[in-house]
Amino acid sequence: MTMDQGSKHVKRKASFFQYRESLRMYPVLPFLDRRCNAEYKLPNSDLVVEKGLPVYIPMFGLHFDEKYFPDPLKYKPERFENGTNVYNKDGIVFMPFGEGPRICIGERFGLLATKLALVRILSEFEVVRNMKTPDVIDFTPKSFILQSKIGLPMKIKKITSTPA
Repeated sequence: MTMDQGSKHVKRKASFFQYRESLRMYPVLPFLDRRCNAEYKLPNSDLVVEKGLPVYIPMFGLHFDEKYFPDPLKYKPERFENGTNVYNKDGIVFMPFGEGPRICIGERFGLLATKLALVRILSEFEVVRNMKTPDVIDFTPKSFILQSKIGLPMKIKKITSTPA
């Protein structure tokens, strides 16, 4: 592997960390819905989840839990340098596409489509914040998918090539 190839490999890995951290902070679905397949008594309580009961798993509750993700409001792609197993060793905590037999079959397609879109956009345009770009995104509370109340206003400028 040449130095140039090694550098490209490091950049690809870094972009994958950024992808994972973005999904942690902004999961596509704010919750996962499942159905309890066996009666389950919650530890340290008298509560019992009955078989057949719908269960909603809040992604924000998991992805922003300081127990698993220290300083959860901070964007830190390096969290994923050691993979996702670090977070899923004591149960499943990081699961932007679900997990197990009901994992989203579109995960790989979504990653590929995201990469293609970013390459296409960033190869032709400069994307920067503008005065309307929020520092903190305010989400629509009653939406099936995670979406901002005002979108994500950005300034997009065509890159013009300069003659050499």
